[in-house]
Amino acid sequence: MLGTLGVGVFFVLSGFLITGVLMSQIDKQDQVQQDSTPTASHKVSFERFSFLPRFYMDRFVRLTPALALMVGIVYKIGIHRGIPAAVLKPDALAAFFYAHNMYPLNTGDSRLMYPGMYLNTWSLAVEEQFYIFWSLLIPFVVPLSLKKRALVMGTLVFVGFYVRYFSGYNFLGERMYGIDYRYAYSANAWKMFIGCSARLLPVPEICTRKWMGTVSTLCFFCLAYMWGYGLTMFDFRTEGAWLELFTAVVVLLIVLGSINGNPILESQVFRFPGRISYSWYLWQFPLQALHGWPVGNWGPTGLAFMVSTFTTFVIEEPIRNKYHAWKNSKASTKIVEERQQHTRRED
Repeated sequence: MLGTLGVGVFFVLSGFLITGVLMSQIDKQDQVQQDSTPTASHKVSFERFSFLPRFYMDRFVRLTPALALMVGIVYKIGIHRGIPAAVLKPDALAAFFYAHNMYPLNTGDSRLMYPGMYLNTWSLAVEEQFYIFWSLLIPFVVPLSLKKRALVMGTLVFVGFYVRYFSGYNFLGERMYGIDYRYAYSANAWKMFIGCSARLLPVPEICTRKWMGTVSTLCFFCLAYMWGYGLTMFDFRTEGAWLELFTAVVVLLIVLGSINGNPILESQVFRFPGRISYSWYLWQFPLQALHGWPVGNWGPTGLAFMVSTFTTFVIEEPIRNKYHAWKNSKASTKIVEERQQHTRRED
């Protein structure tokens, strides 16, 4: 349950942050087009999608190196421990290509995903599918008026939540072969669209005040306790949809209230785990599975913490730093070339 809570937090936060990144890139692209063709039409054209390669490359560099490392090492360990390659290979490929949530291995599976060592990568698949869908849709949403934006975002959130709520009651029986629809993109996208809405629509000033972030954070800690220990008889598949909605709103208030600072989340107690959280999430489940799910899971959790710390500082961040240095160098070269061309025109 706590894992599901953490994924929900990740989805809302991702929707908020990624929408900000996309809007910034769209604004830059629009400015470039206006500078080159001041009288160009404001209608959406294929040129508005020219930011996509850069966006996808940024996401690839951020997510794939750590994922590829985990998938490869776990695959080697699994083969060494006697897991048949015919079983492990489809599992690994589904994880690496962000498709782990799309199809069950057979009609008897209880989840909409491949079972095995990479079970946790279903959320990465949902996230990647969100990147593709939202990056293609947002160029049509940004030019809209606030009223139309609100209508679009409200529709996306409502439809997505309805799919999640409806699936809990109707898609868990024999008609769907026991497939757990909660792991599908369509049943999770609404959480990300809640985060997106906070970027695209006006936000009440009270939501961005510092005390709001602090109070919301404390409220979230209470929710985390409820998710982990207080809901032992709770049917998460059905009534859980409303708990997910309430949690998503609380997380959004934390995000908005932290814009001007959050003394709790900015403490070292949370900053360092947040820095390695992506890699930690990747390694947590496979190491637990390889250890045979020991009681308490403290051993695998500690090992995942150490592995993720090493991979973050030695592999992931150096790769990202080199990539950003290459991008900055390329941008600087382009600016110099444009200035030289401008100088030649004046001469």
